[in-house]
Amino acid sequence: MVTEPTSHRLTLPILLATLIAACAGTSDGGSSTSDEPADAPGPAPHEGVRPGQQAAPAVPSAPDLAYPGKGFIVHEWGTDTVVVGSDGSLQPGLHHEEEDLPAFVYDRLEAGSLDGSMSTSVNVKMETPVTYFYAEEPLKAYVQMAFPKGIFTQWYPAVHDFYPPIFAPNTVPGVTTYADPALEPEFPFGSQACAETYGTIARGLLEWGTIDILGRDGDIPLPEAPLDRFTWAHARQVGANPLRVAGVPGAMEAPQHERFLFYRGLGNFDLPVRVTAGSGGAISAENTLGEAIGTVFVLNVGASAGAFVARPEGIASGGTLVERAPSLDGAPPLDEFVEALGASVIDALDATGLYHDEAVAMVNTWKRQWFRTPGVRVLYLAPEAWTDASIPLTIDPTPDDVVRVMMLRVEVLSPEIEAADVGAARRLADPSVAGDAARHFDDLGRFAEPRLRRALALLGEPAYGEPLLARIAAGATASAARE
Repeated sequence: MVTEPTSHRLTLPILLATLIAACAGTSDGGSSTSDEPADAPGPAPHEGVRPGQQAAPAVPSAPDLAYPGKGFIVHEWGTDTVVVGSDGSLQPGLHHEEEDLPAFVYDRLEAGSLDGSMSTSVNVKMETPVTYFYAEEPLKAYVQMAFPKGIFTQWYPAVHDFYPPIFAPNTVPGVTTYADPALEPEFPFGSQACAETYGTIARGLLEWGTIDILGRDGDIPLPEAPLDRFTWAHARQVGANPLRVAGVPGAMEAPQHERFLFYRGLGNFDLPVRVTAGSGGAISAENTLGEAIGTVFVLNVGASAGAFVARPEGIASGGTLVERAPSLDGAPPLDEFVEALGASVIDALDATGLYHDEAVAMVNTWKRQWFRTPGVRVLYLAPEAWTDASIPLTIDPTPDDVVRVMMLRVEVLSPEIEAADVGAARRLADPSVAGDAARHFDDLGRFAEPRLRRALALLGEPAYGEPLLARIAAGATASAARE
């Protein structure tokens, strides 16, 4: 059903596919599809440091937390990001990208038009899970990843198949460019059944097929991703076996190599902890699962200082953690805060069963966004069973051990933050100050849309907010506020 591209990007990669004739129809469903051209372009291929306390020491080495040299082992880490109102409601509009990915990454977002009407259905952004493979000798393994309540938006290396599919040009009457029915609100489906099948952000699938897990001492040609431009290369700084993917029809002239399998996605589903906020920094985190939640961190990050509280005991099944976001009065400078928090998060990740270099790679990949972006947020480790249910992973042969770690990031809109956003949104009605009001939201980077949506909802959805919302929802929101 899916043909991979001969080149990864136009500017970013664009996915190719053909669909059955019934779903590529006119109003009477009578149109037929054509095969993909062989040369078609591709998807756009503890307590925090307090005043007077000493900062945490540098992260110690943990040589015992490493691949033991025997067995077939698979490890994975990643994160989901959400924005919640003070009442715990998940805010939509999280499709905006935080930072660019290297040009070799496959990117289906470039083939769709995820405008404001569609982005209302996206309240979870799954970010940068990477899957590592360890084996004492080279072997082959079949790998497939599913996402029942979302779709995969980016990945690398190439896959043999993905779902939902993307239409190639001229396979649908009147559609002359690549079109993504899952991300295109006005896609001309030939029937309601096809719209329900292909036009929803659900039932995502990536099938890498059979990949080569190479020898541990192999020297492989990795695609360029310099750290001064991309955080991508942090994830490579581990002792995992190198991987090779070859033989994907139409996808590549030469095999692709990487240290891991990478993917991202968008979804619409509830998370295992319901976080609410009260005045004065009050935070309540209710575990809605039937099993315990891992370590919880509560952060308060300012422009030049930050503070955090860590709760290694997590949250018991059905329990509620009541905490207060630490004050920034007298908080340590930002660099000192980041160092201490990074050490604490690495300790928590080490305890999950990840190897130490994997824990360090995860923190190095995300610490700029997690630790330096101003705001109040909660980070917590989801149970592995929840991860397995959310993004089922199939590997054949079955590994001797699998460790999957998802750290969930909750951006908390406190009553004070909501009041400031509501005040700015209200000023949109006054042309004399509307420009300053718009800049309040533009400066929020990729969180501009969910925060504006929340403010307008609290105001009763006034019409004067619609132009700014349409612009922000449809635009490629620039990184801002150190995001």
